[in-house]
Formats: sequence, C-alpha cells, structure tokens
Amino acid sequence: MQKQQQTFLPIIKNLFYILDIRKIIRINNLIKSERTVTPKTLSTYLAASERATHHYLRFMRNELNAPIKWDAKKKSYMYKNEGELKMAWEEKMNNAA
Repeated sequence: MQKQQQTFLPIIKNLFYILDIRKIIRINNLIKSERTVTPKTLSTYLAASERATHHYLRFMRNELNAPIKWDAKKKSYMYKNEGELKMAWEEKMNNAA
C-alpha cells in the first residue's frame, strides 16, 4: 500500500489548474495601472481565493513569461520592465490577391 501512495502523490502535485483568461487579463490591467495590487486586493478584484490568485500569478510568470515582481516598498505587484502581454487574435495577411 505504501508504494501506491508514493506513485499517486506526484500526479496530484502536477495537476493543471483550469484558469480563466478574463482573470489573467484583469491581473495584467491592474498591474499595468500601477494601483496598489496586494494578493488580498487581487483576490477581491478576481472574486477568487488568495491561493487561486497565486496560481494565476505563477502561471503568468512561468507560462506567459510575464516579469511580475513583488515590490516590498510599495506593497504591490508590478512588472520589472515595460512590455505588453498580448493574448489577441491576429489575422494573417492574404498574399494571394
């Protein structure tokens, strides 16, 4: 029985969380607006738990390469440098015409 638990635990740790793209866009907009964005205020804006909010931030950092950092002086999340998080459809140009 002990071996079954050991093989099952890594699967639980690697579960992929279902994320709402609207919340990712909201986080991006809040950080870019340079308002004070604490984990608690983010959670309130997103209507999500603080734990879920941290999952969103981790996803944005790791998968979208968003340079999000915590500024201890401002007590807020911010971007390390200027840039743009793009998640929109772009139509390809038709060269056949």
